[in-house]
Amino acid sequence: MKGEIFIHNLFNSIKSFCSKYKSYIIVVVIIFFSILSIIIENINSKSKIQINNQKISLNEKEGKIAVYITGEVLNPGVYYVDSGSRIVDILEECGGAKETADLEEINLAQLLEDSDKIDIPKKVEQSDEENEVEEESSSSQTKVNINTASKDELKTLKGIGDTLAQNIIDYRKESKFEEIEDILNVNGIGESKYEAIKEYICVD
Repeated sequence: MKGEIFIHNLFNSIKSFCSKYKSYIIVVVIIFFSILSIIIENINSKSKIQINNQKISLNEKEGKIAVYITGEVLNPGVYYVDSGSRIVDILEECGGAKETADLEEINLAQLLEDSDKIDIPKKVEQSDEENEVEEESSSSQTKVNINTASKDELKTLKGIGDTLAQNIIDYRKESKFEEIEDILNVNGIGESKYEAIKEYICVD
């Protein structure tokens, strides 16, 4: 009986308090939920990044890596790909390369890591006059020894840039070139590239 009287009195006290300070209670509740809303918004904003005016959640693609691809591709941007993917995989994701892309300058088998930026270069166009001058210059120059040439010397060969020159050097560290055709084993050098340089290289 005493317990019921206590609860009844407590209820009346609370009711009287709420009635008396109703306006203050409403203000406190509004302030509380406003602060709570601001805290939640700040937490959410920290898990997003702004790219091309679009917010991307860093946690929405668990188990994948984010890679930014630019240059001569159909749809440049940030793509989420599986861990262990290679450049050739993200090229497919973005719709492929443009006709102007120089894919021979890119190691398509290169493994991707989170936050990588891949820039697909554009082919360097040369006029007929420039090609003639280059061919005349190449015909008169001493052949480049692909077993001993420096990176800069290798880059004098038509179509050989920094990446391919380094690929040649890396290859010969593991295996000496026995004949000029062995350069086809170098990553990034195909038949067309070989045909363009075979007259200007040697192995002795």
